[in-house]
Amino acid sequence: MSKATVIGVGNLGSCIAYELAAREIADQIVLIDIYRELAEGNAEDISQAMAFRSNVEVISGDYEDADGSQVVVVTAGKPRTPDMKSRMDLLKANLRIIESVASNIRGIRGEPVVVTLTNPVDVMNYVMWRRTGFDRRRIIGSAGMLDSARFRRALSRKLGVPVLDIEAYVIGEHGDNQTPVFSRVTIRGKKEIFSSEERREITEEIRQSALNVISKKGGTVYAPACNTANVIKMIIGDMHGLAICSVVLDGEYGLRDISIGVPVELSSQGVERIFEWDLDEEEKTTFYKGGENLRKIIKTLK
Repeated sequence: MSKATVIGVGNLGSCIAYELAAREIADQIVLIDIYRELAEGNAEDISQAMAFRSNVEVISGDYEDADGSQVVVVTAGKPRTPDMKSRMDLLKANLRIIESVASNIRGIRGEPVVVTLTNPVDVMNYVMWRRTGFDRRRIIGSAGMLDSARFRRALSRKLGVPVLDIEAYVIGEHGDNQTPVFSRVTIRGKKEIFSSEERREITEEIRQSALNVISKKGGTVYAPACNTANVIKMIIGDMHGLAICSVVLDGEYGLRDISIGVPVELSSQGVERIFEWDLDEEEKTTFYKGGENLRKIIKTLK
């Protein structure tokens, strides 16, 4: 029986739980929240939604109920609001929360893969790794596939082609230094070439996409939930699929002791392999600028 636990079941966490249930990614889903009644209400609501669809079991509980989970998803923390220009504005507010959650996750029986979504996700994923003491390949931040989805949508509008015909990814920091990998973009399998101006316009569009949604509806929910469910499916299903995830590096890309978005192969063990893609000079500059920014922030935490 496959089992997943979601910690923090506000708008985003509950939507992830619903995706997992509706797509039958896990047989049992445990919801944990500091507000116990919120977890209970969402568990019952999702259970009723599944009554004509599947036998998935959705329950609320505490950390001991998470024992045996293949995946533990963490969305606990304060979400980004329209007045926040950067995800880094959440650092102080969410640091203590993630430290507390990580300490509790450390006691979960089994060897779960932890998927972090709390912003700023690269830094919080690093803190999760340090506090749990788990192998770095079992601690991943979910943001790169969301950024990649935004990239593909921007390309679809710009080029006038169906989004499913596009293969494109964003690596690096989940923030101002995110790195759209234009050099690897393909349309129906054919390499696409972009001018400097096209790169600038598309990069700016995807950088502003989250705040654009937040300013209009208060938060991003469906896109991060769906893309995170895709990542969890790869893990629980032992699919050995390609995904962009924030991972603590230990020499890959010449970086150490930071968590940053890179292409990985996902399996039931978490990160099976980290791919080191060749980047052009512009992409390298942005990627390593993001790495240096994260290094400085992590240094202040220590």
